Amino acid sequence: MIEFLENMFVGNPSQWGGGVAHSVLILSLVVAIGVMFGKIKIAGVSFGVTWILFIGIVFGSFGFNINEHLLHFMKEFGLILFVYSVGLQVGPGFFSAFRKGGLSLNVIAMVAGFVGRYFCNVNILN
Repeated sequence: MIEFLENMFVGNPSQWGGGVAHSVLILSLVVAIGVMFGKIKIAGVSFGVTWILFIGIVFGSFGFNINEHLLHFMKEFGLILFVYSVGLQVGPGFFSAFRKGGLSLNVIAMVAGFVGRYFCNVNILN
């Protein structure tokens, strides 16, 4: 059991990390420690979730590497979650805002693009 835990934290002797379980443990520790530090306020100011970035930099400086495939998955999954959450926040008001002024603003943008293309020798479409 102790050898298992040691391999989880340290990784294989031949290389730092490499396993998926090791990578998930490292990512979980970075997020957990970053969130804990993010709750600390000094003079009423807190860095919040920015601490996750700082803790990740510290872990990286100590040589904690994670699986490249898992890292790629986490990047893509994080982007998907970000776009989804922005869509949930902005989505309900999109069509009402588009009805109020979006159509006229899009027409103005298209006219400006075509005027620049054909009368000012500005090539924005190619």
